[in-house]
Amino acid sequence: MLVTKTHQYEEMKEEMRPQDETMDGSGLTFETLEHGGEFPDTMPQAIKAQDAEGRWCLYLPAMENGKVVRSLSYQFRFGA
Repeated sequence: MLVTKTHQYEEMKEEMRPQDETMDGSGLTFETLEHGGEFPDTMPQAIKAQDAEGRWCLYLPAMENGKVVRSLSYQFRFGA
């Protein structure tokens, strides 16, 4: 049995990415969204970064089987 992992990407052009023209972060805002998750703590489950022109992106914690995890490595495994 051959196991492969596929992830499709699209190039994120400059006009799609938040920019920091002054390179000091003054035009950027950060907002923590949902908190907690599986445990009753205050870990943000999403952080929104937005530039002065309104472009934004979300940062989410890595999850495996519905649980927040810390990535240690990434590899492909092939088996019979």
